[in-house]
Amino acid sequence: MSCQKLGILQIFNEINFISGIINSDGRLWKEQRKFLHDKLRRLGMTYSGQGKHEMEARIMKEVEVFLHTLSKERNNSTDLNPILCTSISNVICSLVMSVRFKQKDAKFTRFMNLIAEGFRLFGSLNYANFFPIMRYLPGLQEVIKKIAKNRTEMAAFFQETVDDHRATFDSHNMRDLIDNYLMEIEDAKATGRSEELFQGKEHDRQMQQIIGDLFSAGMETIKTTLLWAVLYMIHEPEVASKIQEELDRVVGRNRLPKLEDRPYLPYTEAVILEVLRISSVVPLGTTHSIHQETKLGGYTIPENAHVVPLLHAVHMDPNLWDEPKAFKPERFLNQEGKVCKPEYFMPFGVGRRMCLGDVLARMELFEFFSSLMHTFHLRKAGEDSGLPTLEATTGATLTPLPFEVSLVQRPLQDSPHEFLNTCQGLRPAGSL
Repeated sequence: MSCQKLGILQIFNEINFISGIINSDGRLWKEQRKFLHDKLRRLGMTYSGQGKHEMEARIMKEVEVFLHTLSKERNNSTDLNPILCTSISNVICSLVMSVRFKQKDAKFTRFMNLIAEGFRLFGSLNYANFFPIMRYLPGLQEVIKKIAKNRTEMAAFFQETVDDHRATFDSHNMRDLIDNYLMEIEDAKATGRSEELFQGKEHDRQMQQIIGDLFSAGMETIKTTLLWAVLYMIHEPEVASKIQEELDRVVGRNRLPKLEDRPYLPYTEAVILEVLRISSVVPLGTTHSIHQETKLGGYTIPENAHVVPLLHAVHMDPNLWDEPKAFKPERFLNQEGKVCKPEYFMPFGVGRRMCLGDVLARMELFEFFSSLMHTFHLRKAGEDSGLPTLEATTGATLTPLPFEVSLVQRPLQDSPHEFLNTCQGLRPAGSL
């Protein structure tokens, strides 16, 4: 299959985006996905074992900083976007490059702005998928030039990080994903496989794009989902109260929720699933293509045709969901009150190209959301103002319009910092 035949991928090829894990295809995609799957599991992106505990520790470190930052904002109108942005990004940073950034760091803020702008710009390119002639219009040409310019700036940021790792590389101490990639390159050189590794593509460029892919998929989408969760809790105070009642009953008031609590918190989990469904942050799944002409439902689909999963359409289909526009967490609970997910629930995509980081995403969503709800009441900002809108900004993601929230501290036995230090190993309150 040739990417050059595939509309938007032709544009990506022209601006050197056919690399990494999201936009590559064929053997290159298979090799890199296999490599990333193996290394990320070793770094903790797994549902079991020591790696899971190490990943939870990474996440909870950022949750603690997140709550500490919010505690300074309590009773004030607060924009959670930049705070969440830094906290979620630092989880990825620790995994990929062993660094963390402080709030309002100028270099980091610029980097985050480039990612956010990229999501908006890529939304415009989607039209070229269905109407290829549009790519030649002046407006879209300007978008393509801007994406290329931003990509160059981001690549320089990533390359600086790669160079720093290369200068301090120790084959006996694998710190993060970049170190693992450098080790793979060294092994290939030692065994004469450099030209075979990842199809002989320029390895540093591959690393740049992989880092960018992981940040794009692992930061922007999680942060945006959490913003939607906060927005719906402002709109659904009864749902918020039920979550807090469940958390108080299961976790107690002297620590933060942990991953081992999740099976005992079905309503909280159902709310997260409903947020994923109704927001459908990524409305279109990753593009697939047809290797040979095929027929489906009476239609002929030609070889190399785009196949784009319409995730938002599936999640809002009235033939699949009762009142799909209504926020109803109960739809994810069975008669016994246990969590159940239908096969047509696919927030992380579908098929072999589904999100590589769904394990990490589920961990982060649970830890950040449950800890936030356990520590604060979420109220609309300003007594005289109306509820913030549920309308979205459309791009590569569906993003809430800017809004602020008022945070009211819930009474706790200990501070969030003490939660993590004094309550390790406690069983869920009320469990046997």
